Amino acid sequence: MSISASGEPDQMVISLGTRRASVIDDEPTASFALGRVILESVQTKCSLDTLRPVRAVVEILRHHGGLMPRALLGGAFTPSDDEGDLLIEVQTSGEHSTGKPSCKSHLWTPLVPGLPDEFAQSVVDGFIRRPLPAGRVVVDRAAFDPVESSPLAFELAAELLAIVLDAMLMEREVEQSARATIEAWP
Repeated sequence: MSISASGEPDQMVISLGTRRASVIDDEPTASFALGRVILESVQTKCSLDTLRPVRAVVEILRHHGGLMPRALLGGAFTPSDDEGDLLIEVQTSGEHSTGKPSCKSHLWTPLVPGLPDEFAQSVVDGFIRRPLPAGRVVVDRAAFDPVESSPLAFELAAELLAIVLDAMLMEREVEQSARATIEAWP
């Protein structure tokens, strides 16, 4: 994924039945005021490859039993070649996140920028399920739907973001990796 000739970020939308996801390089409208930071360190593998930092934003939407869980997450991964730990940094917008839906959605209506504290641990859990190589991942983009977002939606979005970042790092086909992850969702 890269910036197109028009200056716009490349975008990919994947639709698999009732499951939809978008992957984009960055979404500035998903920036938010920092409330607090959650840090988690997990032991992981070191990469023998020379890796470069990568950034991506994912958005998910699932139609499930009359509900439409949604979540948008983005962040950057910076590899480390000397440690065997992955530091997960999740920035939240605080306990009582509110706001106007001003974050651009590539799947449906606009979302509210921010990551309420209630979803932060789910984001950490998604990254732990699909750990990246040694380094640091910083989640600094997020948006939610005040009615439709859920902890599971954010956990699935974090897992997808980890898969996308890893595919970008290892220069594998991002769409193929993302499709396989979306197909495996519960």
